Amino acid sequence: MAAGVWHLAPNYNCVLHRVHVLSLFSPDFEIQRQTDVVQRGGTVQNETRAYDSKSGETVPMRDKEGLQDYRFMPEPNLPPLIVFEDNASLPAGIDVCQAVVVQTIKEGLPELPSIKRDRLVQAYGILPEHSFTLVNEDGLMEYFEAVMKSTKKESRKVIGWVTNELLGLLKQQDMSVSQSPVGPASLAELLELQEAGHISSSVAKQVFQKMWRSPGKTAAQIIREQDLGLVSDAAKLHRICQKVIDSHLDEVCAIRGGNKKVLNKLMGLVQKETKGRADPVLLRKILEGKTS
Repeated sequence: MAAGVWHLAPNYNCVLHRVHVLSLFSPDFEIQRQTDVVQRGGTVQNETRAYDSKSGETVPMRDKEGLQDYRFMPEPNLPPLIVFEDNASLPAGIDVCQAVVVQTIKEGLPELPSIKRDRLVQAYGILPEHSFTLVNEDGLMEYFEAVMKSTKKESRKVIGWVTNELLGLLKQQDMSVSQSPVGPASLAELLELQEAGHISSSVAKQVFQKMWRSPGKTAAQIIREQDLGLVSDAAKLHRICQKVIDSHLDEVCAIRGGNKKVLNKLMGLVQKETKGRADPVLLRKILEGKTS
């Protein structure tokens, strides 16, 4: 962006030169450069200079034929504006129409992206890269914060649902956040059911998919209608665990030989039998007892 600026030399009561600088930048370097030229007895050239953001300096680009290139004509229809830092600095009796209060302007500005990202990281303890995803996707930050207000689930788990499950389906179907068939309140309800131990994490993802395809149906309705609740019947789990153990004796021997990681395979097999509905805490306890 081109910006025509006046530069005043420190300790001088006169305007040195107007220099056309092709960028918005802090004028400190240009003020000092012009001051040094004048103090050495030189002449500041009328020219267009470019600002180098890496070096923090201005460099010449092309010269100008004369000061008419920088002529300034006041607009008679625009009243003069007087700038004040805050309301406290406004003198009594001033015409508020001619006063520009920096504090008021700042308060009226929307939250800038960098401020949003910092706030999300500080308030919810999420990773910076997640904050970029939330801010860059229109409406996603508001969705995430709405879910957080309605659930006790940890923010790092909620962010996973929002950026993976929700955003994944939105991208897949080329939809915006506002078009999501699963609103933040509905997702929060699902997460609360999982947090309370009514469904497993794998079933929660199944329910989310069903909610997506059946707008208007709540997570509780789907769980009840399709009998997706967590299986916590110890006797039933004992029978299923025994069936899996009897057909996987090699794995049982490996566990008894000290390879405890093989237990996860048996847990997966039981979960397959129960379609992911077995209570994982109770399941592990039963399998550990039967393979010890």
